[in-house]
Amino acid sequence: MRISHVLASTAVGAALLLGGAVAAPAQAATAPADSRSASAVPATWQWTGEYFSTESACKARKSYYMAASNVYDYKCVPSGGLWGGKVLAD
Repeated sequence: MRISHVLASTAVGAALLLGGAVAAPAQAATAPADSRSASAVPATWQWTGEYFSTESACKARKSYYMAASNVYDYKCVPSGGLWGGKVLAD
């Protein structure tokens, strides 16, 4: 599973399904077609486009994003009274 299309197509709908979630427009991340080990693009922190009212709701999404082949880490960051998800991806 690649994160670029997942972010664009599911961030808003998935955020609404979680209790206490507030959706923001998703910003698709562009990722190379290569595999994780062959990637020449350095990994960078990217917003997922999902915002939650609680940190625990944000952390509940970690396993979903970590399943993507180009995601190395996930964290929740306070953002304007909400919690935003960020992924370390290439």
